[in-house]
Amino acid sequence: MAEDVQPDPLLRELAAREIYIERQFRGPYAQVRAIDALTGLEVAVTTPASAAQFDQHRLALRKLGQCLMAHGHLVIKVDEQKQSREADKSAAVAKSTSAKLPKGGIYT
Repeated sequence: MAEDVQPDPLLRELAAREIYIERQFRGPYAQVRAIDALTGLEVAVTTPASAAQFDQHRLALRKLGQCLMAHGHLVIKVDEQKQSREADKSAAVAKSTSAKLPKGGIYT
């Protein structure tokens, strides 16, 4: 695996859970529902019907994971080294973009 491509820890944690996924097509849209079997928590997303099934499922799973984390049913452990690298990257991006903007902060 390439160094810059890391697996998503949220999807890795969800892979250990029993989750039901349902798709319903309504005209040009598809409604995708993801249900966690353990908690009964259900989320729904609406996507274009022409979107790839993999992307539709991933979107629903990520939304379910965020809801599970918000309700305290799922905890993602991120190592401190990765957090510090992400903080360094965001600080570098903020520094580089703020240097390019004029004093008023509006770039046209």
